[in-house]
Amino acid sequence: MVLVVGLVTLLVLTPCLGGNCPSPCTCKWKGGKQTVECTERGLITIPESVDPETQVLDLSGNNLQILPRETFVRSGLLNLQRVFLRRCRIGQIDDLAFRGLTNLIELDLSHNLLTAVPSGTFRDVPFLRDLVLAYNPIQKIDSQAFKTIPGLIKLDLSNCEIQVIASKAFEGIEMLESLKLNGNRLSELRLRTVETLNRLHGIEMHDNPWHCDCRLRAVKEWLVNNNIPYPISPICSGGPERLIDKTFTELHIDDFACKPEILPVNRYIEATSGSNATILCRANAIPVANINWYWNGRPLLNNSAFSSHQRIHVFEEGKQEKRSVLVLTNVQEINSSEFYCVAENRAGNAEANFTLHVSMRAAGITTLGSGQIAGLSVALIILIIFILLVIFVLLVRLRRIPFSESKTSGQIEVVTVVNGTSKVEEPSHEHTKPTELNFCNPVQKPPRLSDSTIPASCFVSPSSASGNNPDLINDTKPSEDPEGLERPASGEYSRNADSLYPSGLWETDYSRQVNFYDDKTPIMDGMSGGGSLEELAFRAQGYPADYGLPIADKQQTLPTNAKTLRVWQKGGVPVLPPVTALKRALTHSRNSPDEGYQEGCGTDV
Repeated sequence: MVLVVGLVTLLVLTPCLGGNCPSPCTCKWKGGKQTVECTERGLITIPESVDPETQVLDLSGNNLQILPRETFVRSGLLNLQRVFLRRCRIGQIDDLAFRGLTNLIELDLSHNLLTAVPSGTFRDVPFLRDLVLAYNPIQKIDSQAFKTIPGLIKLDLSNCEIQVIASKAFEGIEMLESLKLNGNRLSELRLRTVETLNRLHGIEMHDNPWHCDCRLRAVKEWLVNNNIPYPISPICSGGPERLIDKTFTELHIDDFACKPEILPVNRYIEATSGSNATILCRANAIPVANINWYWNGRPLLNNSAFSSHQRIHVFEEGKQEKRSVLVLTNVQEINSSEFYCVAENRAGNAEANFTLHVSMRAAGITTLGSGQIAGLSVALIILIIFILLVIFVLLVRLRRIPFSESKTSGQIEVVTVVNGTSKVEEPSHEHTKPTELNFCNPVQKPPRLSDSTIPASCFVSPSSASGNNPDLINDTKPSEDPEGLERPASGEYSRNADSLYPSGLWETDYSRQVNFYDDKTPIMDGMSGGGSLEELAFRAQGYPADYGLPIADKQQTLPTNAKTLRVWQKGGVPVLPPVTALKRALTHSRNSPDEGYQEGCGTDV
């Protein structure tokens, strides 16, 4: 029997001893796998001459330090399924170190000097199912550190120096069933980090300085709701004093709480006598805090009586950030005092005091609040701006209206004289514009001689001793003074050399009572050509050819004794034709010597 066992052992070990097993190693079948064990041999590289059919390689306890690129390919070990590199002082692994190991399902790198997860090396071992990184000085697990090995089932990160685990550190390994995080420096764990591990059947979290407050509340709730067991219950090392040294198993979900925090609000409230006072308190807490109100140590309950004529109303809304509003009706001056808001949950409480000041109701605008006064001010400013805009629009429109709607520059006005009475007809359009003339303002009546000194361009007033109308021209008798000087109390006008009236106008044949003119061709009879020097001078100024002439087409519709002539419009002000033309038109129809005339430069003919 012993001989048979020896023969079987010899046959099993023959393939490994046939020159393919390195001298410092041991080659054997173990667990149905061809295994090569080279532990505690002081090796600095993978030994040569290892059988390429080897499936399990154990190099634990050596001094490899660095795993260079393609180190297993150069040794021809492409059939490896399990590699153990424990306590090999490995501190650096090339990203291509495991190239060619497509059948690798288990890798042990524990008890080495790795300071980070060698995520780059995992691209060449996509079917890895068991990864051990325990006892490495790793301080942080980055996002998607294991994304290239989606089939990972077991992950051991125990007894490292991990302080932070990114929220997406385990993204891509949703098949994970066992996770070991014990023996690290974790004080909190975010729900987003572990909530994707839906197939997790066990987790080890003990031997960490867990801070048991609201930051662990979500993880505790996740463990309870998913019924995930932990062989050893974690112990609280921080948080509220009442939770220190207590295990997760002993604590309720609401015990993982944060002390309420009072959020900033207005602490000074003003109100007027007879109105309602409103006080707002805001608190942030996990879990939701209970907010209570107090006045002089007395709790204020919702819909309770504050006094015989006052009531308390409390309104609340929100969860994590909660708002509580206290309304005191019909406040009086004696209510000016302190009110307290206290927010409390299992982690503790926080309070805030509010000062209420009640003043007497004042008359007038002082009763309005600051917001109402500001609103009225804005409305008043808008009204003033609107009024100014309306005034501006009206001024702009008025400036666009012409000075005279009926008489403008460049028009000729037709004056019809009937029995000494003038009638102004509709003007006809002329495009010829007159030149500047040195005329007096035709609208103003020139002052009398006795009132002031008359410029040379205007007329002098007749003597008041004549008995005639001093505003009419007295031409019943011409001056016999050859020099044209004024005779006192003669009733006649004095004539200046630069007078608007020509001197020939006053030459009269008393035997026939007919005036003599230098112009032998009267304007009124429709004949053209000729005219006095004065008329010729006026025409030289650029006036129209029919200026001062009768209008033939209107003679048919006017009375037989009516005569018409054209008057030039200059800047909206009528300018008379030469006086010789006016005199000839008026002397044939006036009933008295002075009728129809006015002294000076008047236009009311």
